[in-house]
Amino acid sequence: MTPYQHRIDVPAAWTSNSIGGKAGLTYHLTPAQIAAFDATVARTRHLRPQEATRHDFDHPEITALTAWLDQTIRHGRGAVLLSGLSRGTHSEEDMERIYWGIGTNLGTPAEQSMLGDRLGHVRHVKDDPVARGYRSNEELTPHTDSYRMVGLMCLQRSATGGLSRIVSSLAIHNEILATRPDLLAPLYEGYYYAIAEARFSANPVTDFKIPLFCCIDGIVSCGYSRSFIDQAAKLRGEALPARLREALDYFDAVSERDDMRIEFLLEPGQMLLWHNFQMLHARGGYQDSPEHTRHLLRLWLRIENDRPICDEILQRAKIYERIYQEKAGRVPESALA
Repeated sequence: MTPYQHRIDVPAAWTSNSIGGKAGLTYHLTPAQIAAFDATVARTRHLRPQEATRHDFDHPEITALTAWLDQTIRHGRGAVLLSGLSRGTHSEEDMERIYWGIGTNLGTPAEQSMLGDRLGHVRHVKDDPVARGYRSNEELTPHTDSYRMVGLMCLQRSATGGLSRIVSSLAIHNEILATRPDLLAPLYEGYYYAIAEARFSANPVTDFKIPLFCCIDGIVSCGYSRSFIDQAAKLRGEALPARLREALDYFDAVSERDDMRIEFLLEPGQMLLWHNFQMLHARGGYQDSPEHTRHLLRLWLRIENDRPICDEILQRAKIYERIYQEKAGRVPESALA
């Protein structure tokens, strides 16, 4: 695929400096919006949070809010930090119910593990047999997930650490074009992937390359996981091509620059929602304590009528779906709960 050779001039191609840091992403729920959520929480109390449907959250305030979120995430700045709920005003179950209601208004929640759970629990699980990054307390470097829209909601912060980071992949593309345009070609070519859970399947490494960047109809999108790339090279018994390694290292360095990324602590009750193929997200390492055990909820959302993205990048989600259908590895349910 030929690299896009023009500066990307869209709202989602922001830098931390241009958007004004965390404040530039933050939207504070209004009293009317919180009252609307409280009303839907009360009328769905007889249901478990994830049994509620989009119809159960039919309210003018919620409909208007989620329509704005959809427009802003897909066609605007690409990410929104929602603030206004807290543990002082809402229980964890109430916050889960509200978060689920927002998610079902934005898209269709996808399965996130072999248990079929559609609301992932992001917390430290010792001796995790699958070794998925979100179940560790280690630092996660900038990456994308698998589906078009992703969300995180904080229920409890850790004792120390755990800062969230988000950076525009489109802004990174602009910076590489401006400073090292020769490195775009290997990023558009990409490399094979070895997805963590695929280790239990018959195909631990993809038989096709997944580009980091793609451009269709003049629209640039990004899918990236350095750990999956490095693991694929290891399993293939080869070193990464020198040009690709240089390009990946430069991409990583740009993504971690303070003038590019936004770093903040996601507080209990706050929700971060973003377009997965326009933004990269990351997390600092953290330590829990008996009083403060980090616990976030994650949504992977399928959305319709979205930007065109090459099939190779979208195949990552299909690999997860195949693995979950196969129940590959027969990992004990107790280890995945």
